[in-house]
Amino acid sequence: MTVPPQIYREMQEVGQDLFSLGLVSSHGGNLSVREVPNIWITGTGTKLGHLTSNDVSFVRPDGTYDLPVPSTDTLLHNTTYAVAESSVTAIVHAHPHHAIALSLELEKDFFIPEDYEGLFHLREVPLIDANSGYEQKIATELRDFPVVILRGHGAYARGVSLYEALHWITALEESAHISWLRKMIRTTYH
Repeated sequence: MTVPPQIYREMQEVGQDLFSLGLVSSHGGNLSVREVPNIWITGTGTKLGHLTSNDVSFVRPDGTYDLPVPSTDTLLHNTTYAVAESSVTAIVHAHPHHAIALSLELEKDFFIPEDYEGLFHLREVPLIDANSGYEQKIATELRDFPVVILRGHGAYARGVSLYEALHWITALEESAHISWLRKMIRTTYH
């Protein structure tokens, strides 16, 4: 099965952005696009910054797929699509450094941005613990929130396109970075 050109182009552009912004390592993160009832998802260990059409797997509802082997997050993506609104057609998973670091320090169930843009766009971001059943918990939270953080691991965002999901990931990391900077300033100057 060949990846449709529009889906492939969007995956390439978003993957390059994630890598160039330092939001994924050379082989980290994953992307998916829903094409009801199937999904296109990046393969396990894919280099998002240098994505080729051979790096994208076609996964059917019964779990069968065309090579490459799909991401280990395929269950999470499928679960999210199953509980999401029909307008949700894309998911981005990245490893934003500041958001991950804050998730390890916060004892609350939410990260609340301190900056105006973060408060306006994100309001609050659920923090999910990486224990049994986290896929269902993330999928459920993504019904009501555009982005969630898996504590100590990374962020998952949904959207009507990969570009919209990328927006939520970058907005989260910007807010987390600002929160981290404020903490450093308070520690240094107070």
